[in-house]
Parts: sequence; C-alpha cells; structure tokens
Amino acid sequence: MAALLTVSGCSDDKPTAKATATASPSELAHYTAAPDPTTPTPSLTTAAPTQCVKTTGMSVEKLTDYLKELPSSSGAYQSTGLTLDASGLNFTPEAIQRPCKAVTVKLARYWIEFKKTSEETIVTPARYEYQYTPISVTSVKAGPQDGRAPDTAPPGGSDCQGSLSVVYLGEDIPQEYLPSGLKLTDSTAPVPIEVAGAGVLSALYVSPISLESC
Repeated sequence: MAALLTVSGCSDDKPTAKATATASPSELAHYTAAPDPTTPTPSLTTAAPTQCVKTTGMSVEKLTDYLKELPSSSGAYQSTGLTLDASGLNFTPEAIQRPCKAVTVKLARYWIEFKKTSEETIVTPARYEYQYTPISVTSVKAGPQDGRAPDTAPPGGSDCQGSLSVVYLGEDIPQEYLPSGLKLTDSTAPVPIEVAGAGVLSALYVSPISLESC
C-alpha cells in the first residue's frame, strides 16, 4: 500500500537514457535476411549477410544489458530496439545488432486500485492510497526480425483503477519493487515509468480515468 498526494496534470516520469549497444567479436554471427515477397529477386544474386548477436547461453545479467542497450533502427536519440509502448511490445533494432534468434522476455501486468484516504480542503488536496493487484505474467518472444508482439498492449484505466505493465528478465518482480510515488496525469495514455529490479527492460503506467468516486 502506498500513499499518494494527487497533483493533477503532473508527471516527472521520463524514459531512462540508453547507451549504444556493443557486442564482442565472439558474440557476432551472420544470418541471411529473408527476401521481400513483393520485390522480384535477381536470379544471380543473393541477399548480403548481416551481422547478428548470438544470445543463446547468455546469462540473465548479460542479456538484460544487451537488450537495454540495443539501439533502435529509427535513429531517434536514446531510443531502444525493444520497448513497451501504447500498442504493446515493439522490436525494431538496428540490423547489425539484432539477435540471431528470438529472445524470450516476461510481461507482468498489474491493476492499481486507488482509494481516497482524506478529503480535499481549502489548503490541501485530497489524498489517496493505492495497491497493486497482479493480472498476469506471460512469456513473450521478440525478434529476430522487426515486429510487434500481439496481445501485449497495456490495460486501459477506469474509474479508481490504473494499470502497470513491466517487461523484464529473470526472477519475478517483488511487490516492494513496484513504484511507490505514482502521480495522476491529465490523460490515460500510457507513460514510461521507472521500476526497480536488475532485469527490468521497460515499463508503462496508465493513470485512472477519474478518482471522484474512489
């Protein structure tokens, strides 16, 4: 249970800065990209090999570091190749750094139930407590080609209820590691949020639609 001082329209959560991914020569392999079925393939040429990273046998710590630092093909500043957004788990890394095989990550979802603990006064806003209720934990495959994993979009909020979605590796996330300083926002659009834990890759928070009746 965590206490919350509501400040409508404020959110200090920002995406974490990401570093450029690197891989040692022993981790690099080659694969041949599949041809685009809509484009005629010349009969006397083959697709050029592209470097990829061998993730089989990586420890959880090393795989976590690799995926956290995996740069996005978009070229946007500090963007990463594997991230959770409003539409779900999205995988779009740079071609030279993508894994040779699909990687399996975990997706945990929680409802966040808000309850009013004190009424608003002239000098103080209303106060709320909230608690997390697990929805599900599923295993999701990402890569090696670009794509979005189906059925991974964060649950939408409702009156008195928000949600938290976390993509991670390794052991399940202890309840005490979940965010304890949530703030209400003007929108129910998912926003990136920090979640403690060595294996956490990406997380989104969805604010409740309203707290009037909580």
